[in-house]
Order: sequence, then structure tokens, then C-alpha cells
Amino acid sequence: MAKSTIFAIFMIVLVLGMVTKETKGQEMCRDLLMRAKNCDDSTCATLCKQKWKGNGSCFPNVYRKSCLCTFPCKT
Repeated sequence: MAKSTIFAIFMIVLVLGMVTKETKGQEMCRDLLMRAKNCDDSTCATLCKQKWKGNGSCFPNVYRKSCLCTFPCKT
């Protein structure tokens, strides 16, 4: 009985440690692409996917639309 309880506690700690390690690297990073010209949604998405394997979308920036790329940070 005692051995099974110790084993169960050990397994719970092990699983919780693995879950914590997996969620740590999920912080999102951002990069501005296409700063010199107006943003085109399809081009922005393609460039972002090629460069960072992320999602790109256009947003209004002072005088023109810029491409904002969001992607998972590497640890």
C-alpha cells in the first residue's frame, strides 16, 4: 500500500513538471514586416509564415498600414 502511494505521488509530480515545462515556451513574440510600403493582407500572411512560421495581419499605423507578425518565441 505504501509503495503504491509513493509511486502515485511520484507520477503526479513528474506529470505536473512536464506540463509546466511545455507551457513555459508559449510566450508570443512580434515583428513588424513591410514597414516601407502599404500592407497587403495576403502578402503579410505569406511573409510571416515563411519567416517566423507565425500569423501576420495588417494594422493601421500613422500614415500607412503595417504588417504585424505574431509567432511563438523560441526558448
